Amino acid sequence: MATVEIKVPGVGESITEGILSRWLKPDGSVVKAGEPLFELETDKASNVIPAPSSGTLKINIPEGSTVTIGSSVGTLDTEAAPKAEAPA
Repeated sequence: MATVEIKVPGVGESITEGILSRWLKPDGSVVKAGEPLFELETDKASNVIPAPSSGTLKINIPEGSTVTIGSSVGTLDTEAAPKAEAPA
């Protein structure tokens, strides 16, 4: 099974942590690269974080958790990624 870690991205020079306030997709859902995945709240702003890859979402960190920049909050099973539609 090929997986991609979903990591909390850096959102500013002085920001070291934030709160994963809300998952925008449920656990087990199939997402496409670039789709909004979760909301990260910091003391300066709220950011929507996109999926780094296409695949099936596995959530490892619940909503409301404090997370550090660079930490893993879930994974994407890329073998279950949505396939491109065949041309007609």
